[in-house]
Amino acid sequence: MMFRCLIFLMWMGAVMADDTVKYNFSVTNAAQHLGRVEMVLPATEAQQVTVKLPVWRSGRYEVLNLSKNITDFSAKDESGHDLTWSKSNKNTWVINNPGLGVVTVSYVVYANMLSYRVAHIDETHAFLDASGVFMFAPDLRQSPLTVTLEVPAHWRSRSGMSSPSNHVFVADNYDQLVDSPIESGVHEFLAFAVNNRQYEIIIWGEGNHDISDLKQNIEKIDQVAADLWGDFPFQRYVFIYHVAEGIRGATEHVNSTVIQSHRFQFDPRSDYLKILATTAHEFIHTWNVKSYRPSGIAPYDYSDENYSKLFWMVEGSTSYYDDLFLLRAGIYKPKEYLKKLAGDIHGHLGKPGREVNSVAMSSFDTWLNNDPHFTLNNRVSIYLEGALKSWALDQAIREKTADKYSYDDVQRRLYGAHVNTDIGYDESDVQAILKDLTGSAMTEFWQDFVDGTKALDFDEILAYYGLQRVFDKDSEQTVWLGLETTDDSAGVAVKAVHRNGPAWQAGVTGGDVILAVDGHRVRINDWAARLKMLGLDESHELTYFRGDQIQTTRIYPIAKPNPEFSIEPLAKPSRRQQQAFTSWTGIEFNNLYE
Repeated sequence: MMFRCLIFLMWMGAVMADDTVKYNFSVTNAAQHLGRVEMVLPATEAQQVTVKLPVWRSGRYEVLNLSKNITDFSAKDESGHDLTWSKSNKNTWVINNPGLGVVTVSYVVYANMLSYRVAHIDETHAFLDASGVFMFAPDLRQSPLTVTLEVPAHWRSRSGMSSPSNHVFVADNYDQLVDSPIESGVHEFLAFAVNNRQYEIIIWGEGNHDISDLKQNIEKIDQVAADLWGDFPFQRYVFIYHVAEGIRGATEHVNSTVIQSHRFQFDPRSDYLKILATTAHEFIHTWNVKSYRPSGIAPYDYSDENYSKLFWMVEGSTSYYDDLFLLRAGIYKPKEYLKKLAGDIHGHLGKPGREVNSVAMSSFDTWLNNDPHFTLNNRVSIYLEGALKSWALDQAIREKTADKYSYDDVQRRLYGAHVNTDIGYDESDVQAILKDLTGSAMTEFWQDFVDGTKALDFDEILAYYGLQRVFDKDSEQTVWLGLETTDDSAGVAVKAVHRNGPAWQAGVTGGDVILAVDGHRVRINDWAARLKMLGLDESHELTYFRGDQIQTTRIYPIAKPNPEFSIEPLAKPSRRQQQAFTSWTGIEFNNLYE
């Protein structure tokens, strides 16, 4: 009898010592996008238990206030009795637990944020990013956990997390859970291996995709990553694709990515290349931001904005490498890569904000969302500007070291020093690497182009690789009003106006709707043709809505100040220029237009 009591006490001790957090998720009303979560928290010595839901999710630097989707919150003790609770702020619940026992939290989630890649439930699937679905107790953030799903029997559930049985996942801690989205439902699936690394492709939705072709291209991207870093921070990685109407974008995670696109974007080739570039982008993030990231976002604070002046290296450097990966992998033809590069440079030159705001300050302010008109004239993109600054830094390193070192080496050094740690890097760490590689911390580059707004000399950078810009003569005579436009049922809607351009001088602003030019009605589908009819440096009458009132003004078109151009090889590049091009791209200069 004593032996049985001893065994029972030992079992009870093991149960009490178990610090595993247990989640159970069930789809309760798929048509209304509803699911219920039960979270079982182990016993604690605290008389109050605090639980939170993140206000943002990793990979999207925007406060989304995800707790707005939570309802029917309740808490019970281990005997099933209701516990009292209160909210201390928008995303924090404080539960009174006088019994110091196990606490079960229950709540309903409204999961209809597919385009934000947060959560979505319908009759075909449940996509769950933990940041918008699963609460956490801050004191138990590092505790192991399990997630069990109650979903239709014919569904399949997959994630980057380990799965000991169907619809069950385990994670080492909440940080792993919040970076391991779950796709449960009806989907296409393919698993394969590359050099003992396990890959899985999941495609939810119907479209014109070819999962086998995706596999072949991912294998090529994998090889470029192996060449750059020489090491992989995972053994298993999951590519989750959502294909449907009206969605786009992607999010990186530590062991997976979620990529969204229009269902028919996998053909023609020009559209498909965009998906492959996004695939490369998110895969590169597995190193750049998931394995090593700036100190401002290491570790993540899920309740507040995470500030850093180095977001341009997180997103911009990844944007620089995604196209370069496709080129080095043989997916892009050289002329396709140079066309994309020309487009990026052209886009940069068409943004007045580059003269006002540095890429470092825009990184810090990435959490601030402004309207398109203000953003165009006062901000720069951490993606586009960061990519071009990364390209320029890469060229500067190569030139200083006669192509012995490059920005690739900076990425390798950051990975080696900060892999999977919560000790992020800062500007001094990057500059120390630069000094070690080049003999200079390159502080002048930093002051001019990172903290400052000095214009990059694109012609000089291109010439280093034996390339040049060739301007389109017709584009140089294109009529320009300085407007960014979109469709509107009444006419042509103005999204933004370029500072000091013709429309700016005429008093037009974002939100106006252009109705007519010289008394003749205009619509978005004939807007480009009508512009070609306007005379340069001649006055034209513009009729537009501002609010509900009709206004008129005079506008004076000018020639486009940022004409189109292509990037072409120099007629007689030097041997050094050709070698530099090959070192950068992995392609022989003579094969540039094969």
